[in-house]
Amino acid sequence: MKIAYCSSSLRFGWIVGLLACGLLTAGRLSVQAQGQQASGGGTYFIEPGIRTQLQFDQAHVQCKIGHSVLPDGTVFQMLMFSTSVDSVTIDNAAKTVTITGSVVSIVNFRFNDGTTAKLSETVPYVAYAEDNGTPGAGVDFFSLTVDYTDTPGLDQFDLFGSPATFAGTLDTGNVTVR
Repeated sequence: MKIAYCSSSLRFGWIVGLLACGLLTAGRLSVQAQGQQASGGGTYFIEPGIRTQLQFDQAHVQCKIGHSVLPDGTVFQMLMFSTSVDSVTIDNAAKTVTITGSVVSIVNFRFNDGTTAKLSETVPYVAYAEDNGTPGAGVDFFSLTVDYTDTPGLDQFDLFGSPATFAGTLDTGNVTVR
């Protein structure tokens, strides 16, 4: 009886030990994953008078020009949002993050004669951000580079070239890399 009890205790202790070790290992992994984070949001100017809004984290990237009027009077709007995030590289020492994946890029035009045009395509992107200080306005940096495809007819390649980079120092907001 005593041997069976001892054997039972050892088996129970061994199982508890394995569970504890597994929980400690899982806890350590989640702490490491949580130890590296990057996110940001705010506005910047890609050209004088063209304010761009951005948001990003490790799972999503979004950039938009809500409303702009081009020199010829054409109203221009643009929205880019990620459909995938393929990689995230965080450099804690440099306080930078690079995110790659695919975005849907949509451009809407309203021309002076009342006609409209909508251009849309899914393209690869590289988002890059620098956390240069807190608060981030005036010092943090964000860029979104996309590779447009040249097709027959009017397309985003004709408008922006390829690769096209939309970049600037944040006017408002903050980038956080830790």
